[in-house]
Amino acid sequence: MCLIRDGLIFIARPGVQVDWHVFFFGTYEPEARKIFRTVLPLGGVAVDVGANVGWHTLLMASLVGSRGRVLAIEPNPALRHRLHNHLCINHFSQAEIIPCAAADTERMTDFYAPAANDLDSGNGHVVEAGPAEHGGTIRVETRRMDAIVSAAGVERLDLIKIDVEGFEWPVLRGGESTIAKFRPHIVFEYNTESASRGGGTPELFSKFFRTHRYRLFAIGRNWADEIESDQWPRCGDIWAVPIP
Repeated sequence: MCLIRDGLIFIARPGVQVDWHVFFFGTYEPEARKIFRTVLPLGGVAVDVGANVGWHTLLMASLVGSRGRVLAIEPNPALRHRLHNHLCINHFSQAEIIPCAAADTERMTDFYAPAANDLDSGNGHVVEAGPAEHGGTIRVETRRMDAIVSAAGVERLDLIKIDVEGFEWPVLRGGESTIAKFRPHIVFEYNTESASRGGGTPELFSKFFRTHRYRLFAIGRNWADEIESDQWPRCGDIWAVPIP
């Protein structure tokens, strides 16, 4: 089903979480999208880690315009196919698809890769040890975000979005030099139940962002509360704001 949302063309499939929200509510994760609109200027650069089918990538590309850039990192080939189609039908040549998983090492690893029309399609993730909870793994390449950004030759970076189903901590560690150099805004998902996949804890995240001089906010619909080290949300999006 072809939808037009936020001035963007989006092909929705029934039974898929992101598509269902876009069809019935007109959007998905509006609180994150509000931040994207705030921090991404024309000509800006964004990295979308865990781009999925491109719902957020499309908005990023529209915000930075033809003179900006978006690096969309997505390891699941089924989702990359839909992502590519979405970029094509919206004529967004400023967005580049990076076919790998972001991590803190460069190697081949197992990845749980649901089909694009699977209800679980948004739950793809790196499998560090043993089989995935639902089977259906493929082999994918992992690359450090530092290497990806360096190879792309970007000269600025305004925003990083990370949604990788519990593997956020290795992504941040693999992008530490990039974060220190460009000091972008960062929006990432934190879920207590899945964070153990990548070894992330509130203590590790808090120390990382203190070291790099960021303030952390838990974000919701029309609100943002600063996070104290001992008061992390169990599940939600976190906005890391660079301190001037």
